Amino acid sequence: MRLRGTSKTKESKYNSTVGLFISLGMLIVVFMAFDFSEMHGAGKVFLVFWVVGVCAQAYQSYRNSIFSNKSLHHEETDHDLQLEVTKARTSVNVKNSHDFAKKLRDLEQLYLDGLLTTAEYEAKRKDILDEDWGR
Repeated sequence: MRLRGTSKTKESKYNSTVGLFISLGMLIVVFMAFDFSEMHGAGKVFLVFWVVGVCAQAYQSYRNSIFSNKSLHHEETDHDLQLEVTKARTSVNVKNSHDFAKKLRDLEQLYLDGLLTTAEYEAKRKDILDEDWGR
């Protein structure tokens, strides 16, 4: 089985508010921690792009936060997901599940008949459960 389609969601107001405070904190740190007069040209260019990016993030977070009624994203979650079942693979999975169930039942019967110790039973059961079931 496969899940196909798109799922569009909006970030929660709580997460956006946290993101807003983090973005503002990042801006405060960059302006307080760096001395721009001693910085090389490439560092200044990098910081300009970084500040613009953080400002864009802060704006988006503000628009989606508890401080704003307007949102940059759609208001409702839109799920257009469909379950796709392939018959060939499903039959293999069913066959494999029956094989593993039979192995487990046979193993349990050997244990109940007293032919296996508890340690041997548990080790072999773990081996069977750890095998690839074809999924």
